[in-house]
Amino acid sequence: MPEIIIEEIRPEKGHLVGLYSHGELICAIVRELAAEKKLRPGEYTEEALRALLTESQRRRAKAKALYLLNYRDYSSRDLRDRLRKEFDQDATEQALTFMKEIGALDDARYAENMIRHLIFRKHYGSRRILRELTGKGIDGTTAAQALSRFELDEPAAIAALLRDQFSHDLGDEKGIRRTVATLQRYGYASGDIWDALRNAPEDSGDEALSESYTDY
Repeated sequence: MPEIIIEEIRPEKGHLVGLYSHGELICAIVRELAAEKKLRPGEYTEEALRALLTESQRRRAKAKALYLLNYRDYSSRDLRDRLRKEFDQDATEQALTFMKEIGALDDARYAENMIRHLIFRKHYGSRRILRELTGKGIDGTTAAQALSRFELDEPAAIAALLRDQFSHDLGDEKGIRRTVATLQRYGYASGDIWDALRNAPEDSGDEALSESYTDY
């Protein structure tokens, strides 16, 4: 097997060292790996250099995954997509597996945290919540199980939204239709929305509501 003469090993940016042959950079690997292997200038087979680069990529991918997860939570799909911008599939999957093993990456936990945000900050209903979760790459079973841990009273949630956010829109038919469309986008069922409108306080535009409700 052909051998490559590494004439120089010197520091590079990002905690890397470069292996040079005839003034040309052959590959760059993490410094700790170079230290472990006690790399010195000399002859290396292409297979040996590929093995060094593969191991370096794996270590760099793990370090990047830990760095990213230290700042915020990720779903497996989102973290995979982020790592694939810099690393090959092998290094990416190795990093994901390791993050799951140490508990740093957990789709069920991610789903629960996201649901909590969508319920209490966004005020979304279950349909929209499930769409948001699957949009983040959470599989349907995991999403449904996570959502089942929350006690959702959607009629009460709609009533609260009508009272706190949309009461000023209930004075005419156009406003009511706009409110219904918004709440549907929030993930609430049409029947629950119209029932909540029918039971809204008397000062919420009864005449306009009556005209709109007859169409429903």
